[in-house]
Amino acid sequence: MTIAAAQVTATTDSTKPSLLIFTKTRGYRHESIPHGISMVTTIGAERGWSVDATEDSSIFTTEGLSPYTALVFISTTGNFLVANESDALQEYMLNGGAWLGIHAAFPPLENFPRSVILTVFMSDGNTRPDIITIQTHDHPSTANLPHFHTRTDEWYAYKTNPNDDPTYTVLATLNETYIDEITLEPELEHMEPHSISWYSLYEGVGRAFYTGMGHTSGTYYEPYFIEHITGGLEWVTGVAN
Repeated sequence: MTIAAAQVTATTDSTKPSLLIFTKTRGYRHESIPHGISMVTTIGAERGWSVDATEDSSIFTTEGLSPYTALVFISTTGNFLVANESDALQEYMLNGGAWLGIHAAFPPLENFPRSVILTVFMSDGNTRPDIITIQTHDHPSTANLPHFHTRTDEWYAYKTNPNDDPTYTVLATLNETYIDEITLEPELEHMEPHSISWYSLYEGVGRAFYTGMGHTSGTYYEPYFIEHITGGLEWVTGVAN
């Protein structure tokens, strides 16, 4: 199915999961978005899932979202949904829908940690290497990942730390190995621990998975990241637990 002239790969097997990739932006637009669409589309196609992609938020209605097992937000910046569209998303999640967010991707719903505008490890768009430590190994997104892994990305700090909220299960943290005070805004503090990927059940019903990784285009070709997102997708769609 073609939506708003977006690139789409689809299957006709209605018994398999269906994904909607959403990439509308009303703020900074990441150059990596097309690479993210390609990665998720490929993951879905390899498994025979249907995958649609759009930037048209008018699809956020009860009828528009109902065909999809999970929504995938990739770096959706700014106020990208109007009130009735946010209401439809809320209804979708409360009815057992699922959501996966990559990098600058947060649904306009209550009870989701929000990213700050400035990132703790970057200044003027610079990216930094850091060591990722897996904190939860018994999740599909982390089960096949090494305990420690060094990679380069743009790293976010968050207004709230999911580690401090029992609603969320933190999957991975950053060591903050390469941080220095020059890259810190005075009002931002080190996060302890620095959560970077986590999952939850939204209001106890809808599966939700988020990772702060995914700023650079190259990220979407890294086996480590592909494995992480593949497992996340399998979890939010209910294919794996």
